[in-house]
Amino acid sequence: MESTLRLRDHTPGALQTMAESLYRRSGGMIGSLSQLIRGAAILAIDTGTEKITEDLLDLVPIDYAAERASAPAKARPRALGKAAAL
Repeated sequence: MESTLRLRDHTPGALQTMAESLYRRSGGMIGSLSQLIRGAAILAIDTGTEKITEDLLDLVPIDYAAERASAPAKARPRALGKAAAL
């Protein structure tokens, strides 16, 4: 993904140093990661920084899928009947 970025001041390998943060923010979802990086790249161009940084990534809202993936699991009601006895 990083090799497709066309940002003037982006340092190759910079996204690897942010791997943990990117994984956490994207919920491990490739589509969410793509949207996050795309949003950061657009901001980098708009602001003139021409590179993706942690601070810039923090400005990009996460998408619905990543939000759902990072939300704590809710307790599910137990099924009644045979399945509950197992």
